[in-house]
Amino acid sequence: MKALYTAIIILAVSGCSSYDYVVESDYSYKGDFNKYNSFVFAQIEGFPGTTNEKDVIEKYVKNTLTAWGYTHESRRSGLIVFYTVFYDDFNFKGFNQPDFQAWLRSNYSDKEIVFKKDTLPDGSIAEAYARGAKYYKEYYNIESYIMREGTVLISFVDRRKRKTVWQGYASGVFGEDSDKNERIMRSAVIRIMDEYKLLAFGSS
Repeated sequence: MKALYTAIIILAVSGCSSYDYVVESDYSYKGDFNKYNSFVFAQIEGFPGTTNEKDVIEKYVKNTLTAWGYTHESRRSGLIVFYTVFYDDFNFKGFNQPDFQAWLRSNYSDKEIVFKKDTLPDGSIAEAYARGAKYYKEYYNIESYIMREGTVLISFVDRRKRKTVWQGYASGVFGEDSDKNERIMRSAVIRIMDEYKLLAFGSS
């Protein structure tokens, strides 16, 4: 499942009490992924979830990005972080795309971009280099999906371009137990962020 919203949207969570949920991510071919090194959270009004859910999302997004070398800045940050939750099922129209990290490696040199860890599927790096960047062309294959109740969405917006360049989401996340929900939310955010796996520009 690969999809990229054409507008910035803000989300919410609820649903099943299991950790068995779907985690995916999408990206823009126009993102300057070899330049980002700072971020700031968007000022979100009318967040549909609870204050605790909001705090958990921001805490673990911030912890992950700072651990990967990104600076949390209020001014002139490269990335603006948006997030939301959906409590109900909804239709999601997006795009089927190549693997994010394989696409990056086929379009940037190792000096321009560094991954948190090498977790590409077997053969994907070799395939990217063998076929070259033209194989991972800028083609969005539109597809429609049904996102199950309890979806968490995290989006990175390029501050200068004012466009969404990456987003990750977990679908079918929540249950009724508030303590378990907090732990599941934490797990969901960490798994969403692990889809990015990209160190800040200038990090090593």
